[in-house]
Amino acid sequence: MRLARAQRDGTALGVVRVALGLLLLSQALVSARELGTIGYFGDAFHLPFIPEAWVASGKLYAVIIAARLIASVLVVIGHRGRPALFVSGALLLYVLLCDRLQFHHNRYSLALFAMLMSLAPCDRSFSLVSPEGPTSEAARVGPFWSVYLTHIQIAIIYVASGGSKLLDPDWRSGLVLADRFHRFGAMAIERGVPAFVMEFLGRPDVSSGLSKLAITTELLLAVGLFSKRTRAFALWWGVMFHLTIEITAKVEIYTWLMLTMYGTFVTPDVRARRLMYDPTRWKGRMFGKAVKALDWFARFEVKPWEPDDLKKSRSFVVIRRDGTRATGVRAFAMVTRTIPLLFPLWAPLALVASFTKGGETSAGS
Repeated sequence: MRLARAQRDGTALGVVRVALGLLLLSQALVSARELGTIGYFGDAFHLPFIPEAWVASGKLYAVIIAARLIASVLVVIGHRGRPALFVSGALLLYVLLCDRLQFHHNRYSLALFAMLMSLAPCDRSFSLVSPEGPTSEAARVGPFWSVYLTHIQIAIIYVASGGSKLLDPDWRSGLVLADRFHRFGAMAIERGVPAFVMEFLGRPDVSSGLSKLAITTELLLAVGLFSKRTRAFALWWGVMFHLTIEITAKVEIYTWLMLTMYGTFVTPDVRARRLMYDPTRWKGRMFGKAVKALDWFARFEVKPWEPDDLKKSRSFVVIRRDGTRATGVRAFAMVTRTIPLLFPLWAPLALVASFTKGGETSAGS
């Protein structure tokens, strides 16, 4: 099959590996903290998925936690990152099988994504062991079939979540969502959400409408992420959807896990765009430095220019993959589309840019 033989540049996957490593480390620290404060789960009531004889003893469980901590650190720093990903994910999965009371869908998904990404070329960048990383294109390329399986798993999560809500009359009516707003309202207010907003969201008619929107969002994301025409907007809508969930509810690592896996949808074209900035202007210099620092997926080749007729009145110009050039709001919108931390700004800026005149030139202009 063509997808099974696909070879792609894995530079962008280094970001995904580091983020997964941090999430795996956070879960291992939670387990270590619980072992120190609560004790070994096997000494209390527990419900294993596997036969009791296969459940880890107290001493073995402590060793497993230590191994998870070490493996997750190796994932983050990029030393034996792929084997460490598999070990960390497999050990987390084993722990969940030992005690279903520790089972949460986001923890299971984290283990599964870690093992899938261990089969992808996610060790080509962001390594503290070899900070320069491979420079040749051939050295960065690897098999991508497990990345496509990751995309399928993301779709399964959205279909399962949206489908189960669709079949639940309490979810469809907004009852579940209203209860969530009331239970986590104080937490959301502490995170900066105005109290009147939480009160408004908790109204029956509002929560009913938002429930239907949430169900529709999850089902459409399962489809929209796979189309090149809709992917960018689907990713943006998904980011806003998950960030809204994060500030209004308690969902453990679910938000950050899904946003991490969105990185697997990044087009693997290293520095296919160029950003030229005016080194004589402080705005140009600062913008160039900011893009270099935040361009984790290596989308831009950032260089200073010698001002010409187009550039003399601009602090920076973006040159797209097709050679067309953008300035002003259009250029900034292009940057926000490709920079992870600025991505939430992309859709509003793109909308504003669509109403602006100018800012577009051909390669020969």
